[in-house]
Amino acid sequence: MKPIPDAVNKISLSTPATTTGNGPELTFSSTLDDAENLEQLGPVIKQITESGKQSAFLDQLDALIRKKDGEIERMCNAHYQEFVHAVDQLLKVRQGSVNLRRKIADVNTGLQARGKHLTEKKKELIEAKRVQQNVDNAIEALKTSLVVLELANKVNQQLDEKKYYSALKTLDGLEHDRLREISNYSFTQRLEKGVPVMQNTIKGTVTVELKEWLARVREVSREIGSLAMQRMQERQDRWRTKTIENPKLKNLQHHNVNSAIEMVVNEGQEFSIDFEPLYRCIHVYDTLGKRHEFKTSYEEDRRAQANLALSSPINLRDGNLGPFQTLLQDIVGFFIIEHIILHNTSEFRSQLNKFNPKTNKQVDALWEMVTSKVMMVVSESLKGCRDPELFLRIKFSLLIFIQTLEGFDYFVKPLQETLLALFQRYSELLINQYSEVFEKIVQEDECMPMTVEKEDELKEVMQYTRFRPDKEFLKLHGFPLRLPFSKVFPTCCRDVSAFVHQFYQFAEGFSQTHGEMDDILKKAVDSLLIKKVNAILLKKLESTNLSQIVQIIINIEFFESTCPDFEMLLMETRSFHRSGRIHLKATSTFKETRRKAEKRIFELVNSKLDEFLELSEYDW
Repeated sequence: MKPIPDAVNKISLSTPATTTGNGPELTFSSTLDDAENLEQLGPVIKQITESGKQSAFLDQLDALIRKKDGEIERMCNAHYQEFVHAVDQLLKVRQGSVNLRRKIADVNTGLQARGKHLTEKKKELIEAKRVQQNVDNAIEALKTSLVVLELANKVNQQLDEKKYYSALKTLDGLEHDRLREISNYSFTQRLEKGVPVMQNTIKGTVTVELKEWLARVREVSREIGSLAMQRMQERQDRWRTKTIENPKLKNLQHHNVNSAIEMVVNEGQEFSIDFEPLYRCIHVYDTLGKRHEFKTSYEEDRRAQANLALSSPINLRDGNLGPFQTLLQDIVGFFIIEHIILHNTSEFRSQLNKFNPKTNKQVDALWEMVTSKVMMVVSESLKGCRDPELFLRIKFSLLIFIQTLEGFDYFVKPLQETLLALFQRYSELLINQYSEVFEKIVQEDECMPMTVEKEDELKEVMQYTRFRPDKEFLKLHGFPLRLPFSKVFPTCCRDVSAFVHQFYQFAEGFSQTHGEMDDILKKAVDSLLIKKVNAILLKKLESTNLSQIVQIIINIEFFESTCPDFEMLLMETRSFHRSGRIHLKATSTFKETRRKAEKRIFELVNSKLDEFLELSEYDW
């Protein structure tokens, strides 16, 4: 038996320790590892070669091989039975493995036959599932496509129904949700291109409708303004009636309409107008993200409408207030609409706080432009005018205009200042007018006792004076009745009362400055009585007609005694919040004039006596 090859690999040579006669003695070690054998083999072979002992080395190596073969043979003989038994077992295993291999081959053949059929079925199943998945995908795509097409049809339907805001919302959902799910289809791409076109179409449609609405609003603004001013006038009339008829409210008659007290007594009025086109346009532009563009466009349109309303020429000097009132009605209607839009929209129109006029906003920029035009029209038209009645009519129109828009929170202080300027000019004209009237009355008075022909004439005199004849006096003298004073006295009393009431006609509505007006009126009445009535009567005392001077004294006495009535008239008509008596300087002036008149009588009597005495001393 051949030795096991691995055993040779474990034998290693060692360097010779001794040398015998037959040659070097070779000692073999089996304890060295392969690396050490390799390291020692080189020097050994080199030494053998150099010493020429190759044959000895080979003989020694053969002896070692025979020794190892004998050891292997002995080892194999010791375990032979076990080896034979192992070989038998191995042969049996080999026979079993052959049988098993044959059976495995048969099983494999059967499995291959059956697997081929299953594979074909599996392929058919996979193909069927693939077809089914494609069908499912197609069905899902069709469903999504149908939803998209339904939404597209819904948009057209909403446009037909003028539901533009809903149509935009539908388009937005279509563009950002549905179309992205089926973005690979050609009709989807066409729909995507059509969405901006539809949005622009909706934008253009609502813009056109808004333009039409603005045109309609411009037409009805005058009616709205006229109705609002009419209702304000009715509120003024009701307020005036309530304050006159109700003793508890009498002291409140100088409160303005729109004041806190008046608003408690009277209920407010509301206006109604269809703002749907505007709100729809706001929603559409908001959805498209173009709110600023719409705000700018709307502002330009409204400013153009305001300029158009202000473009009509107006002349107040001819006394025709029709165009001016029409302008005021247009403005009231215009800004009532702006007020409603301002309070019914969010961040669309803006207005300043009337308590902080420096914060100029869109609506108030228009308001400032319009009020400046109104003030300019009034100022230019009344330049050089000397008709107080025209001032009064303009004042009533402006007052209604101011109070109407003040109720809608507009800043009206500049207009109120314009009214104050008008009042100053009006009071000057009124004083000048009545100065001329009083001067003419007193100058043309004949200083003769007044005669009334009938009872109605007497009642008219009694209406403006404190003269009250008793019934016995009337029975005794009857009509025509000779009165103690001349015609100048009742006429001046009547005109003083007319002057006071005409003065306060303009002052109505100026509760903030009513105290100043009270002072102006008191000074004006004093001026008329002192500088016109008293001064002319004083000048007439230069006459030498004793009967006229006597009549003048009687007239002055009546004027003096009537001054408290004038003071009472001023106290009854003045501002409610002022107290204390009013004292006219005319009272003391008339008293002083009466003394001068009495002195003048004594002078004339003495003169007559002197003339008589001179005549008596004449030598007949």
